[in-house]
Amino acid sequence: MRFGPHLRLAILVETILMLTSIAAAGELVAPPKTPAPDEAAERAAKKTAGEIYGGRFALAKTAAEKTALASEIIGAALKIQNASADQFVLLKIARAIAAGAGDATTALSAVQELVQRFDVPVRTLPAETLLTAAEHADMTAQRKAVGETAGGIIGQLIEADEYDLAIRVCEAARAAAQNAREFKLAGELSGQLPELKRLQHESQAYREARAVMEANPTEPAANLAAGRYLCLVKGDWEKGVPMLALGSDVALKGVALMDLRGSASAEEQAAIGDAWWDVAEAKESKERDTLRLRAGFWYRQAEPKLAGNLAGLKAKQRLEEISKLGRDILTASRRPAGSQTPPPASVPFDEKGAKQHQAAWAKYLGVPVLYTNSIGMRFALIPPGEFDMGSTAEEVARLLEYARQQGRRKYVLDRIRSETPRHRVRVTRPFWAAISEITQAEYERVMGNNPSKYKGNPIRPVEQVTWQNAVDFCRRLSELPKERTTGAVYRLLTEAEWEYCCRAGTTTSYSFGDDAAAFGYHGWWIKNAGGSTQPVGRLRPNSFGLFDMHGNVWEWCADWHADDFYTKSPAEDPKGPDSGSSRVLRGGSWLDDRPESFRCAYRFSDTPGSTYHDRSFRVVMILVP
Repeated sequence: MRFGPHLRLAILVETILMLTSIAAAGELVAPPKTPAPDEAAERAAKKTAGEIYGGRFALAKTAAEKTALASEIIGAALKIQNASADQFVLLKIARAIAAGAGDATTALSAVQELVQRFDVPVRTLPAETLLTAAEHADMTAQRKAVGETAGGIIGQLIEADEYDLAIRVCEAARAAAQNAREFKLAGELSGQLPELKRLQHESQAYREARAVMEANPTEPAANLAAGRYLCLVKGDWEKGVPMLALGSDVALKGVALMDLRGSASAEEQAAIGDAWWDVAEAKESKERDTLRLRAGFWYRQAEPKLAGNLAGLKAKQRLEEISKLGRDILTASRRPAGSQTPPPASVPFDEKGAKQHQAAWAKYLGVPVLYTNSIGMRFALIPPGEFDMGSTAEEVARLLEYARQQGRRKYVLDRIRSETPRHRVRVTRPFWAAISEITQAEYERVMGNNPSKYKGNPIRPVEQVTWQNAVDFCRRLSELPKERTTGAVYRLLTEAEWEYCCRAGTTTSYSFGDDAAAFGYHGWWIKNAGGSTQPVGRLRPNSFGLFDMHGNVWEWCADWHADDFYTKSPAEDPKGPDSGSSRVLRGGSWLDDRPESFRCAYRFSDTPGSTYHDRSFRVVMILVP
């Protein structure tokens, strides 16, 4: 199976972020992965693979022939026993062939499959693969791919403090982009190098400070250096503030001590914010901005309780100024000391329960329930939870009988059958979901074009987009400078996440109940849409605060579709089958006249390259703790 280049990059970045965010969350347990096979097993698998593919490799002279062979080997690897030595070796071989041919995207797709299944270095392996591909890339498209792929990999290397490797990747990607005459991209990468070298220097100073602290834990200069790095570079205030409180900088020491003492009083919380703000005023550029983020953490707690007085007005004004940085929500968040992990949102629950779950998880994570990104897209925090996905056998039998009476076609009956068995699914990680489908204005701002048929109002949903268009939108949005700064990464919802978001605590046919007569208040369909799509967010939202989950436009999901997937679906965070010919669509559209098409459980699919004027998508923003 050959994935498109942007899809491969998106999946790779999402896989790595998933692994690192699970590790950072602490309370959540990462799924176990298979250790790399021992030398004997790998040697035996290599021998067999050589007998099968050795002759083919010798005949593959051009980059295109080598890429085709690598793609074939990846496809073969995905069809054999999962997490076996044979699979491991085939994916390694495919990675080596593609990277040696200068094809970064195919090589990284092999890496993505490796990191999903095996205990391999999730950060350094993609970087090393990209460097090999960059060395061998001699065609314009290959060099461009190296340049475009580097951003996500560099970000992960920064997170892992692998600055030496990050600099090498950035330099190789800059050269590749320059040679591909992608001068804007080359300039962006060139502009990253000074910052990477600064971070490299800061990281080295941190390691030296930690070495001093091993012998003398309270040494002031070392605590200052270590605390500055953790707070101002890594955004780890929980670990860094105690070090600043032992440090040699008198101003930072004083405000860090205030921060550690904390307060439940709004006035004292505002005072702590003021202290961080005052320290920030004496600093330069990035350091000033980062210290203001910490002030914002305290102002955010105090401001709602100080409404109506000057202290509240000052806190509000400063929060508005901080919001222009676009970074406070993700990099200045802090879980309250001693806070307990909230329980998962176990369906069923009502609207009040939904709001309580969202508020509890927002408080625990130190983030807002509602978030607006750098281009004005609005998101709602979705808590982890569990729900019954699909329909019961009795429901399916009733729906099939009704469909037959209505003379529905066979494909409709097959879709209804695919809703069973109903099974319990756990969504194990919180995330932000876009409160509405992607609008034409949002799409055009990110992609530079508007393929929609029904134009004229920029807040109508974009349509006539393929599944790949939707994935490319997520990639490009993630690569916007302000989104990179916050660490935000965007992707499509999985099918399970979509149904969980749509149900919003309910077990009924629709998020508003079982009575289709009420549909007109909640979704656009052929009887109320007036012959076209309608602006998003005009009807009633569900209990999570999400609009248009029913109707208006079908929404592409990340998953491949299979009618029988529910019979073998994992219980935790299912992502659909490994391959297929069609991608999942959910939610129904303005063109539909069948109430059953809008049900929470209804499954639709189409080929990923198809377009129609009732197809769109919404996105998820990954939460990086």
